[in-house]
Amino acid sequence: MAAKFIALWGKPQDPEGFDAYYRTTHLPMVRRWPHVQSFSVTRVRGSPTGGEVPYHQVFEATFATEEDLRRALRSPELAEAARDAMEMVRRFGATLTILTGVEEEVES
Repeated sequence: MAAKFIALWGKPQDPEGFDAYYRTTHLPMVRRWPHVQSFSVTRVRGSPTGGEVPYHQVFEATFATEEDLRRALRSPELAEAARDAMEMVRRFGATLTILTGVEEEVES
């Protein structure tokens, strides 16, 4: 069962600056995380019900197992990215919610 690391980024005060920094500085750190099978970044554009959306972007990293995720969480590479994420919160005024979880099989 795959494990996930999920980062929900709230709307930054400077979206263009945030996006540029995320691509050029933060993502290269994330690419060094150990045990990651894949990751994705989703830019939130809106809600099917309309209205204001609370998030600017969603990041998901997939790990083969929960143990792989736990090992990554203890790694210096993830610690470096976490420090940088806190700097991004301060610098760009974005909020950040971090979650972990496991994928579950569902019938289609």
